[in-house]
Amino acid sequence: NEPFEMLDVRIGKIVDAWPHPESDKLWCEKIDVGEAEPREIASGLRAYYSSADELIDRKVLVVCNLKPAKLAGFASNGMVLCASSEDRSSVAFVEPPEGAQPGARVLMEGSEAVEPAGPNKVQKKKLMQAAAEELRAIDAVAHAHGKPLVVAGARCVSPTVESGNIN
Repeated sequence: NEPFEMLDVRIGKIVDAWPHPESDKLWCEKIDVGEAEPREIASGLRAYYSSADELIDRKVLVVCNLKPAKLAGFASNGMVLCASSEDRSSVAFVEPPEGAQPGARVLMEGSEAVEPAGPNKVQKKKLMQAAAEELRAIDAVAHAHGKPLVVAGARCVSPTVESGNIN
C-alpha cells in the first residue's frame, strides 16, 4: 500500500474557529469529521485566512489518525490538508467535492479503502511525512502518488493553487 492509503483522511466541516490566544500564526478550529463530538485542531493559517468567517462552515480534508499534538499549548487532534504554491505566497484548503459529507473517507482514484494505520504506526513509520512527499496539486486537483484524491468518485480540488505541494 502507498503511505497515503494508510492515512485516515476524512471530510470535515469547520463548525467553529477562533484565533489562538498565544500564537498569531494559528487558528483553533472545531471540525465535525463524522464522530460524536467535533475534533479540535490547530492550523497555522492566520497569514492566509484573516477572519474566522472564512473558516466556519467550510468543508476541508482532515487527517484523523495522527497522534494528538500540542501547538502553542493547544491540543490538536488531526491536521487539515492545504495546497501551497511553490513560493508559499498562496496557501489554501484542499476542497472536497460538492455534496461530500463529514466523515466520508478520501481515497486515491481507483483504490479501495483499506483499514487505516493506528496513530502509533503512523508516527513510527513516518507515514504522514512519506505521504506528504507524494501529495501535490496538479491542474488544481489534489493528487497522492500521481492519482487524484476522490470522495465517492468525485475529485478534491485546490481552486486557487494550480500546482504545488499539499501538506
